[in-house]
Amino acid sequence: MQTLIKNTRAYKLLKAETAKNRLAHAYLVLLDDSRNLRAALKTFAKILFGADEPLSPAQKRIADLIEAESFSDCLFFPAPDKKFMVEDAEKIAEESALKAVEGEKKVFVVGDFAEATIAAQNKLLKLLEEPPQGVVFLLGATTAFPVLSTVLSHVEKLEIPPFS
Repeated sequence: MQTLIKNTRAYKLLKAETAKNRLAHAYLVLLDDSRNLRAALKTFAKILFGADEPLSPAQKRIADLIEAESFSDCLFFPAPDKKFMVEDAEKIAEESALKAVEGEKKVFVVGDFAEATIAAQNKLLKLLEEPPQGVVFLLGATTAFPVLSTVLSHVEKLEIPPFS
């Protein structure tokens, strides 16, 4: 799956933006495959930390920690098999106020944001409107339809087409 994702326009775009240090503060990764969405989000998170193709032991360590969802500067929400709720958005708000531990950026990854409640989306919207310095949001979704239009207006879409 990772090989397929690395050949997409979305992957190449985020890789180029990272290399040029021109990151947006929020991305919506659209993948019509709920089983593999979280894995795709991990691949995109690794790009943001320069660990998508680890060459050094430090990059390998970061890639492994992201894969295990235990890297201190890359936090995953919600817990696996759960929906994104207001409590998760509140936790993100608290964590985004803290500086990154190991680098200069902190990444918040939200799996299947399309399943989030309207209240949770609205709670996160405030952070998307006024993002803290050094914070990047990676929102995943299988479809953009249930995502609030106000949220969509504050994210850059990265669409991954269906694989044959």
